[in-house]
Amino acid sequence: MRKLLQIALLVVFPAVAAAQTVGPAEPAPGIFVLKKTGATLHLSVTGRSFTSRTALEYYLAFRAARATMDHGYQWFSFTEHRIPGDTVPVPKGDAAGPRFSFRMDYFRPQWRWRMAGAKTWTRWSPFSGTVFPDLKGADYEVSADIVMHKGMVDDVNPLAFDASAVSDYLINQVAPPA
Repeated sequence: MRKLLQIALLVVFPAVAAAQTVGPAEPAPGIFVLKKTGATLHLSVTGRSFTSRTALEYYLAFRAARATMDHGYQWFSFTEHRIPGDTVPVPKGDAAGPRFSFRMDYFRPQWRWRMAGAKTWTRWSPFSGTVFPDLKGADYEVSADIVMHKGMVDDVNPLAFDASAVSDYLINQVAPPA
């Protein structure tokens, strides 16, 4: 009996592995995903009906703020993903600069999209210095990585966001993407 079970497992599992698709998962309308590793969160939104860059980035920032508070933290720092050749300057701390939720210009997530019928995804970085593409009719994904913190926000760091201030600022400006 045990030998029969071993043979059955060898036959079934390769068939299951062969049936799995390779590559990025298909985006579904308005899906929000959060992955937590320690105090780091990876947040992403995928969809098929593009509204606007600002609307989707605000929604992602709002979800980052809510997730930070839900996990018992007070503030989060945005992690920029830069590559060689990026032309947008790295933000510098400014003790006299804007505070808390008024730094939304520094919440700059990564984008990728695929036009209808295309098999490959194209990426766009807010640090590249290129114009944001027209994504009407495209499948899209916008993602951000944040690190959650406890205590007082580092108010000199332009990539630091007070979670409750961001949540309060954006609560009436966001809607789940379609």
